[in-house]
Amino acid sequence: MTQALPQTPEALSACFAQAVQAQQRGDRHIAERHYRQILAVVPQHLDTAHNLAILLGDQQRHADALALWQGVLVALPGSIDARIEAAMTRIRMGDGAGAKADLVQAAALQPADDDTWRRIASGFVLLREFPDAVDAYTAALNCNPQEPRNYTAFASLCSHLGEYAVAQELAESATRLAPDLLWAWVELGNAQMKQGQAAAAATSFSQAIRIAPQDPVGYCNLAITQMESMDLAAARLTLDQALALDPEHPLARWNRALVLLTLGQLREGWPDYEYRRQSNIQGVIYRPTTPQWRGEPIAGQRILLLCEQGLGDSLQFIRYAALLKQRGAWIAVRIQRPLKSLFAELDCIDALIDESEAVPDTDWHCHLLSLPLAFNTGLDDIPARTPYLRAPQVSAERWQQRLAEVPRPRVGLVWAGGRRQHMADAVLLDARRSLHLSQLLPLTQVPSISFVSLQKDEAAAQIAEVAGQWPILDYSGELSDFAETAALVEQLDLVISVDTAVAHLAGALNKPVWLLNRWDTDWRWLLQRDDCPWYPSLRQFRQPGPGDWESAIAQLTAALAVWASER
Repeated sequence: MTQALPQTPEALSACFAQAVQAQQRGDRHIAERHYRQILAVVPQHLDTAHNLAILLGDQQRHADALALWQGVLVALPGSIDARIEAAMTRIRMGDGAGAKADLVQAAALQPADDDTWRRIASGFVLLREFPDAVDAYTAALNCNPQEPRNYTAFASLCSHLGEYAVAQELAESATRLAPDLLWAWVELGNAQMKQGQAAAAATSFSQAIRIAPQDPVGYCNLAITQMESMDLAAARLTLDQALALDPEHPLARWNRALVLLTLGQLREGWPDYEYRRQSNIQGVIYRPTTPQWRGEPIAGQRILLLCEQGLGDSLQFIRYAALLKQRGAWIAVRIQRPLKSLFAELDCIDALIDESEAVPDTDWHCHLLSLPLAFNTGLDDIPARTPYLRAPQVSAERWQQRLAEVPRPRVGLVWAGGRRQHMADAVLLDARRSLHLSQLLPLTQVPSISFVSLQKDEAAAQIAEVAGQWPILDYSGELSDFAETAALVEQLDLVISVDTAVAHLAGALNKPVWLLNRWDTDWRWLLQRDDCPWYPSLRQFRQPGPGDWESAIAQLTAALAVWASER
């Protein structure tokens, strides 16, 4: 028998109370039934819609939650709250275009309060629609210039965009308005750290710890300052303090992973490395509904491997696909488009798609950089058999003919990383890991070498600047993807590269590769060693101190002279 709908205010109130009680005790079915009874009578009841949306979201029923908010908007088309909630639901569903449209409509309704503008801004940040986020945070400040949270939230975005001086100014305003506000000092420290003001940043983070000694965030950010100074022992202790307060704090776990991995404690570091996706600002990304594979028996089952982070990461960790094939898995790989032709040469992959193509049905999924955890990889058993990649035969034959008249020895050069202007932290990293080609002019002291450029993007133009001093062969315009680059690398005798994807490519091809490595090394290159357990053919030449490329290049030039004389 159909239960009568609550019609009076008293009956609606009682029904709402019953729904809340059911939700609190975990009886989802009863709670949903009561909430839907209320909405059948009062479809614009936002408290009910909000509670039901939470209930549906907890069950991953995002389509049902979106339908709920759409129903509210039919009854109340001017509801800014419903429009924002619909947008956030679309973000969870991966519908970036729809989410942006909802947020734009919410902003067009011109909210009168700063809290609503901050919610709109946070949605735009998740979508990486940063100009719209800037406008929304500006509106929040205009609504209420006395609210310090408007300054701290805006400062966080400005730091993410690389506007560090602006972020510092906003954070300083927050500290003046609210000297005991934790996030004012955290954002001030972040802005100072990004501008190289290490001592000032440490002072700001220490102030954050003084204000909130039971909150892990101050400790976590102080540890990042210590990591950037390569004081890993101090960073480990500080992160342990943060995790004693909150063992599941994502940023603390992620940064402890980086410390442990850099120290070579791989098995200890991989579990913390799983917190990487919770620790960074991310846009709409593909989220499979299948369970993550963590090492379970997989013979006869289907798994989807997912690329993540940079091209170098995919080149490094695709090696695990062969190990999965040995366990009897059917393997699909979703990869960045520039790698697709190269990875098509891998016999262990059954289906290869790029990020624009439909995903096949599988039983499991695993991100490429979660595979070391699933295989319990330690420093003593890294799967380092190379080559595990090869160039397509047609490309290999074409480049063999193309370089037939180029004398040996042939040495490939990469002197700069990719310019990721949309990621401020990556821009800072690129500046530390990259060179100007002119800094490598000492290599010309070694005679009888044919130097070949493997450099792409803007930095390739630097070849013209040194043309009178250094005749470098430049084929960069013909390197349409990594299959072509691999075919060219196979025709070389040595690759000299900064920390970028070509170094991983050369290592995966088992080509001798010399890595010019920055002082504050990436975790995969470890510490105080000139080899690399991931790539047997790789040799490192490290900066002895921050920014000291001159010493590293001098050491490499001397080694190159010996190498050339022995050929």
